[in-house]
Amino acid sequence: MTPAAALPAEGLRFRGLWLISPRADLAIVALPLGLMLVGLVTATLMGQSADGPVNRLAIWTTQNILGNATHVALTWLFLGVRPEVLKAIPEQPRQVATGIPLMALVALGMFALYRYDKTAQLYVAATIFNVFGIHHFLSQSKGWWALHHLRGRIAGLPAPPAAEHRLLKAMVPLNLVLILTRIFLVPESRVAGDTPYIDIGQGPQLPYSTLALLLVVWLCYWVAVFRTLLRSEGRSGPKVLYLLAVSFGVGLLLVTPPWGNIVLPGLHGVEYYLLTAKLLEQRPGDAHRLPHRAIWPTMVGVMVPLCALGAVSALAGGVANGAVGSLVISRLTESVWWRLAVTTAFTVVLSHYWADALIFRFRIPQIRSVMLGRLGLDPGK
Repeated sequence: MTPAAALPAEGLRFRGLWLISPRADLAIVALPLGLMLVGLVTATLMGQSADGPVNRLAIWTTQNILGNATHVALTWLFLGVRPEVLKAIPEQPRQVATGIPLMALVALGMFALYRYDKTAQLYVAATIFNVFGIHHFLSQSKGWWALHHLRGRIAGLPAPPAAEHRLLKAMVPLNLVLILTRIFLVPESRVAGDTPYIDIGQGPQLPYSTLALLLVVWLCYWVAVFRTLLRSEGRSGPKVLYLLAVSFGVGLLLVTPPWGNIVLPGLHGVEYYLLTAKLLEQRPGDAHRLPHRAIWPTMVGVMVPLCALGAVSALAGGVANGAVGSLVISRLTESVWWRLAVTTAFTVVLSHYWADALIFRFRIPQIRSVMLGRLGLDPGK
């Protein structure tokens, strides 16, 4: 393959710069954007509101099919099939294992709170999973951006400028503040008495006009990002394409949270599918635990229980405002066994946040080498 550095200097470069493959990298962008656009057009033609049945169904699809919620099981599949990744540093197995009972205690606390005050439990769960969930998928987007740097280095592109590194470091905190301010503190619309997208009884809100300020900050940051990318010597087309999708997802979440709640979470889920599939591939020296042809079927299989949980929740509460709920389903979801199943799912999700924060600590050289080696991106190999 022709080194990227040997290509013409003008314009964006694509050859040899796709992070996984052209088809996979395009799927990360196309699937969530396509789902959002189909849903938006359908809802508009049917005269539905932004958070109507079509939007609810699209969000459910994002969570369960595109994998934003169900992908959490893949962390444990990966660690089960490739436990050797925990040997990068001596303390890593203990750190990962310690988090599981701690996260179980948090989930059990929410279980107990549900028995005492259902509304309080709902508010606590909404806060935890939105704050940590949004931080989680923004952090993964930051990591994906950094992997594009590495792919460019392997392909022979010049190193990114210092300005891009500064913008990369600012990505998570800045966009996290913008999104959390929007969904927790700014009314969803300018209609008098409207509440924020995530209503947890938080009391006084910022005026709706605050949205304009959030959008100005969003625009300034992302204009600076693309200005820096397009002025650098190594203009990676796949990196620009990916960051266009991320910036659009953040902007859409600020403008209309119901539809924005499809794009960024969808990107996250599809990324994790492809990331896990790549991590599970056979590498030299690996024990033969999972044949290549079995990777995707096994990934789907381990996500089925969480997807089934999501399906029952949809039937009970509604992707369509409860219209399809039945008496049997309603009774099931009020049973202690159902709450224990939900508590187990909460434990898996929270433990996934914990484990991912440990196994992807690329700032530690040993972990970086092991994980990049599994991704086929270690320049030293």
